[in-house]
Amino acid sequence: MDTKAKTDVIVKAVTSRRGRALLFGVIVGSLIGLYLFTTDNQPTAELVVEEAAAPQEAYALAPSEPTRLRIPKLDIDTTFVPPLGLLPNGEVAVPDSDTEVGWYKHSPTPGALGPAVILGHIDSYTGPAVFFYLGQLEPGDDVFVDRADGSTAHFKVESLERPRQSEFPTERVYGNIDHAGLRLITCSGIYVKGNQRYTHNLVVYARLVSEGG
Repeated sequence: MDTKAKTDVIVKAVTSRRGRALLFGVIVGSLIGLYLFTTDNQPTAELVVEEAAAPQEAYALAPSEPTRLRIPKLDIDTTFVPPLGLLPNGEVAVPDSDTEVGWYKHSPTPGALGPAVILGHIDSYTGPAVFFYLGQLEPGDDVFVDRADGSTAHFKVESLERPRQSEFPTERVYGNIDHAGLRLITCSGIYVKGNQRYTHNLVVYARLVSEGG
């Protein structure tokens, strides 16, 4: 049987199945083309190519220093000490007040793109300090930071972490991120008198959700 006769037999076999079968893959010569056969006026198949959606720009506010921190669930409403820098040993300085918090000045301002870092004490010689109840926060809780430009950055808590101070997750806390984030940091674990420091830290991770509140 010659080539034309074989092709006629194939076409008849396919189109004889209730008039709905399709013949795909008839290749003439060296892959000259791909042909689609349809019956009953069915439309031929079309190749649809969807363009990838353009990446959305991360929601963030213009830089502006923080002036006030409010966490309604914990009844925290406090102001900021002057911006914190680094100590001679390379550690981030801590606030010199037990009732106020401090913003680490080498991190983005709260609401701007990146991880803004705010530190506060858990206690003092006189009793509980501003972040004593910080560990009671849960994902979804609100955190508000009022800023010098008159705006308010509204954050939602995403997660909490209690790493050992000797294994502090520096990159996770201070490293670049693709959104406006917030890290609230205090001490946790057991207080070691000999070292005059705690064994662990508490880090609360939050994300900017809106302006105002």
